[in-house]
Amino acid sequence: MKGVDEVHLLNITVAPAHRGQGWGRVMLDALALWSRGQGAQWLWLEVRTTNRRAQEVYLRYGYRRVGERKNYYPARDGREDAIVMSYKL
Repeated sequence: MKGVDEVHLLNITVAPAHRGQGWGRVMLDALALWSRGQGAQWLWLEVRTTNRRAQEVYLRYGYRRVGERKNYYPARDGREDAIVMSYKL
């Protein structure tokens, strides 16, 4: 989702059979390229606190943890917190 000088990544997924093959990075590269073309200076996203694998992918890519949203996602046992991350383009 495009904003004034930023883009928000709303959803990204890699099928289980294709994880660990670099597809996440390919999609993040494509998003960064498109975002720069749109004049964005920042990428933003939220990730579930329990989604350690995604957090590691984002951190390796260069995203930084900048905050947390309490009770952001619905979960089986109520609500789950989200970690807010940003990437400077």
